[in-house]
Order: sequence, then C-alpha cells, then structure tokens
Amino acid sequence: MKNLILACSFLLSNLLLADDNYRYYINLNKVVNDKISIQLTPPTLTQAEIEFSFPAMVPGTYEVYNFGRFISNFKVSGKNGAIIKVSKVDVNTYKISPASEIDKITYDVDDTWDKTDLPGTKDKVVFEPGGTNFEDGKNFSINTHSMFGFIKGQLNKNFILEFDKPKGFYPSTGLSDIKLGDTKDIISVFDYHDLVDSPIMYSLPDTSTVLVGNTKVLVSAYSPNKKITARFIAATLKELLNAQKDYLGGELPVTKYAFLFYFIDRATLSGASGALEHSYSSFYVLPEFDSLSLKQEIRDVAAHEFFHIVTPLNIHAKEIGDFDFSNPKMSEHLWLYEGMTEYAAHHAQAKSGITDIDKLIGTMMQKYENSISSFNDTMSFTYMSKHVLEEKIHGQYGNVYEKGALIGMCLDILMRDLSNGKYGTQDLMKDLATKYGKNKSFDDSELFADIEKFTYPEIGTFLRKHVSGKEPLPMTEVLEKIGIDFAKETVTYEFSLGNTDLNFNENTNRLYVAGIQDMDEFGKAMGYKVGDELGKLNGKEIKMDAIKEIINNYYETVKEGDKVTVEIYRPKSKKGKYKVKTLTAVAKKNKTVRKNQISLKQRLTDKQKQTLRAWVGV
Repeated sequence: MKNLILACSFLLSNLLLADDNYRYYINLNKVVNDKISIQLTPPTLTQAEIEFSFPAMVPGTYEVYNFGRFISNFKVSGKNGAIIKVSKVDVNTYKISPASEIDKITYDVDDTWDKTDLPGTKDKVVFEPGGTNFEDGKNFSINTHSMFGFIKGQLNKNFILEFDKPKGFYPSTGLSDIKLGDTKDIISVFDYHDLVDSPIMYSLPDTSTVLVGNTKVLVSAYSPNKKITARFIAATLKELLNAQKDYLGGELPVTKYAFLFYFIDRATLSGASGALEHSYSSFYVLPEFDSLSLKQEIRDVAAHEFFHIVTPLNIHAKEIGDFDFSNPKMSEHLWLYEGMTEYAAHHAQAKSGITDIDKLIGTMMQKYENSISSFNDTMSFTYMSKHVLEEKIHGQYGNVYEKGALIGMCLDILMRDLSNGKYGTQDLMKDLATKYGKNKSFDDSELFADIEKFTYPEIGTFLRKHVSGKEPLPMTEVLEKIGIDFAKETVTYEFSLGNTDLNFNENTNRLYVAGIQDMDEFGKAMGYKVGDELGKLNGKEIKMDAIKEIINNYYETVKEGDKVTVEIYRPKSKKGKYKVKTLTAVAKKNKTVRKNQISLKQRLTDKQKQTLRAWVGV
C-alpha cells in the first residue's frame, strides 16, 4: 500500500509538472523599431521533428497574406544546452528537431500597418483591420494571427498569453478567460482556432458596455485626437443592436461580444478602411472624423460585422470549421457568409424603423447597379467563391457585398411570397443554425438541398440557376412580388441645368464645374467651361444653405422656350481672380436615358401588399 501511495504521488507530481499548453510571453513595455519580442514555451513534445508555422491566411480575409513575413530573429533553445536544428521551409514555416528537447522558441514580430520594407510587403499590404499595430505607450492593436504561431497537428491545445503591459492599460477583447493585473495580464484561449478568432486592443481604457438581452456588449475606442468616444459609439449602436436581437428572434447566440474601434488620423497603407469580423468580436479601422459624420457609417459597418455571429459562427462549411491555416481552401458559399450578412445588416435597420423602405430599396438598387457595372454578372457565384484566392478571380471578390446582398434580398422576397408572408431569410438562418451550429459544419455540395428542404422547390431552382448557375438575377420577377415595376432602361425628355459634374470651392463657398464629359445639349448651348463657379440662377443667388429650394423652384417653374440665365465666375490666369459672365440658353427638354429604374405600382394586389408587409413591415 505504501509503495502504491508513493507511485501515485510520483505520478501526480509528474502530471503537475507536465504542461501541455502553449505558453506565450509578450512584453508590451519594450518596443524596438516597431517590433515586439515573443517567447514561447511549447506544449509537451515527444516527436523527433515538428513544423512550427504562422498562418498563410485566416478566415474572413479571403486573401493569402503570409503572416510569416513579419517574423524575424527566429531562434530555438534546447533543454540543458541541447543543440536544436532549425531550418526554414517557406515564408511561414520552420522545421525543428529534436522537438522533444525544445525549451523555448523566441522571435521578433513586426507590426503590419506601416511596413513596406520587408519582402513582399509593398505589393501585398495587409488590410489594417486584419493586421497589427504597435504604438509604444499608446496603443497595441493585436490581431493574434499575425503574432502567434502553432505546431502543425497540434492546434487543439490551450494557448496561454502572458502580457507585461504599461500601467493602466486594459485588454479589450471578446475573450472572457482573463486575469487582470496592474502591470501583467494572463489571457487563456481554448485552442488556436479561438485564438485567431479573438483580436485584442491594449490601451488606456475608453470603454462602454451595453446589455442587449442577456449579451454583454463591450465597446472600446481609441481615438488619438479624442474626437470619438466609446460612449458615443455605444449610444449610436444600442438601438441597432436591440433591433438585431429582435431580428434574430429575441436572443443572441453569444453571451459576450466586443466592438474594437481604432480611429486613424492618417492615411492607411492599404488605402482603405473598414472592419474584420470574428465570432465574438469585430475590429474596426476607420478615419478619425467628427462623431456625427461617422454615425451612419458606424451603424452600417457594425451591423454587418455583428451579424457574423450567425455566419460563420453557427453556419459554416467544413472549409471554415476545420480551416487550414497553411494551405487554405475556400467554400463555395460566400453569398451566404458575406452576402446574406450584408443584406441582413440593411434589412434589419429598415424593418426596425431605424431607416425606412426607401433607403433599403435605394441601397439595394445601388448594389445592383454596382454588381452589373463593376463585376462579371454571368460568373457563377459559387465558382467565384471557391476560386476567389486565384489572381484571375480575386478581383470579383467585392461582388459578395453587392450581388451577394441582392441574392439575400431576392431569396427573402421569394420565400415570403411563397409562404404567404410566414417564412423568410430570418427563419431560414435560424433553421440552418439549429441544424448545424458552432461545432457542426455542412458540406458545400449539400447546402442547396438542405435549404430547399426548409423552403420550397422554387428556392432550390433559384439557387441552382442564379447562384451556382450563370443566369443574372431575375430582378423584374422578384420586385413584382412586392408591387415594384423594374425597367432595365427608360427614356424620358426632361429639363436640365446642363448635366455637368459639380464640386464645391470651400474658399469661395460656390459650386463649380468640375467636369463636362457628360454635359448635355443644354449645357453646351449655355457654354460652361471647367472651373466656372455658379453665382446666380435666373437672377437668384445660389446659396448653399438654400440650394435645394433654388433648384426645385427652377424645375417646377421652367417652361419650354424660356430664357435661362446663369451668372458665373470664370477663373482668370491669375490665381484667385475671376471674370463675371452671364451665360444664357433657351430651355429645352433633353433626351434622358436612365438605367435600372424602379417605381411603385399604382395599385397593388392583396398578395403584393401581404408580401411587402411581411418583407419590411409596411
């Protein structure tokens, strides 16, 4: 018995000493040339050789970034002075042996926001919301996939991150397992998939919390010039988040969510701004304008990212559920992950009354115009999704936010028509989330059949013809279901003021002619030139605070054959000097061709009224 007790004690002691976790140490107090040093004590290793890797790509980015580009000074030390052999396999991967003798792995990591002098970084800039920024003593915006690597084949282990931090700094994140200290924090994550799904923003805290149902929503903001606060954002988002909760059936599938906002006061390296979604958080890089001018943009972007708690958190293909960080493979269904999410972001706002049906339809029609003018409208959407990482196809990716959203709208209207208003995309997403869920992926090839089982044969036909097939969306047929006439092209004869491109001169407070490439016959008769500044229309001074009233009055009162006068200020060769001239022409209606026009039918059938009411609640 004594020997058994000793044996058990010895075994327990060994188990306590053994550590099968990744233990990372990060010192945020020491930043050298925009680099931070990382130290890793790896999990228990018994194999002779391992491959240690950084992601080539992560979910939500749809582009191979090769985050190993930002790693330097990679070193491995052995236990008790053992010699460890390290060879670099590719930009992201290191082969290490003997693995069982590894004590520590250390390396330096560069931030991505301003780095162009590393191999490949000039031509492949990381979109800022998917990258990392180190500002010593001010802010650390950490997308974990750009800092922390993994041992191939060992993703499903705990990752424990120990941060030394500047005093008073707070880690805003969607993660919950956090031990906060005055100068040290410990953050634990269940596995590598959850780690890369969880950005962290360290700074002096500017945070606000909103309770949405049973979900605690954290809003964290970093505004270098203090133009925007977390409190303002939280107040801006509160109505939206409650509308989204109601849109999802009154409950949210997460207990904690974090909005991380970095407002940048300079141009981004990528030339873009926006956000990257995660299951329990979203990270935003937006221009630091004044609060009010960003209000609706914050709503629209946040609405889209927040709806990703449904896709891909609870509805995703195997390519996402078991993502290959080294050799990523794409799912066929970007229309679902991004398109349906973009549609829901706008539909929820209209259905709750935050916006209205006119804005919703206007937004969707603008997306239609964009989809047919900027992208290949006959390319199979599932083919594009599957091959989106290929250079020849990648340029079509932006269509997920245009045609992808329209696919969502068409499905919603058709379902509500077929079900007499009782079933729409809100119900479909809920049913798909119930069938699958966070830990169960679907097969790409089976999704359309599953959707057809939940809905109607006509929906399956639509998906096969217009999503996996090459046929353009049937906009005329779909909009007719809600009493809207759609015309690909209309010709009318209308009065105009010349159809010039106008801009605003802040120094003179006047509109000026910025371009005449689309100027019509009336504009040519008037004799506008680029640079002309508009002073008076038919003797009335064109004041910016009354511009709408002046223009409306012109169109309401002008008649064929009227003499129209426009007083203009024409720039002289000497800067700041103008010649005042009065241009005249006879009012005449011009042929006007408009594309993709919609109009509400004068009389709606009971069926159309029912579908319209079910679709958007009017």
